[in-house]
Amino acid sequence: MTATTLAILIYGALVALGGIYGYAKAQSVPSLVAGIGAGVVLVGSAIAMMRGAYQVGWWISLVVALLLLARFAFASFKSFKWMPGGLMIILSLAAIIMLLIGRRGPGA
Repeated sequence: MTATTLAILIYGALVALGGIYGYAKAQSVPSLVAGIGAGVVLVGSAIAMMRGAYQVGWWISLVVALLLLARFAFASFKSFKWMPGGLMIILSLAAIIMLLIGRRGPGA
């Protein structure tokens, strides 16, 4: 398992936990659905990266991370809040950086 794959696994788990947190704190069903959905897609893409479809998993991870970054960055223009906006911006940027560092995949 590469560092990039591990980072995306952790990122996916944190995104899913963020959705659960959003539901628990604000009773937000959209946060629950979007958080768990994005988290499952990210974990699935990390699994694809581990199982030989590195480029497919890489692209899926990158698209999801960019979408999450855009969503939370746009929302922060209205009113910046550390939770969840600031944390998700930092996590998304970290995931994108890790993806760009690990672009070529294992052994490249």
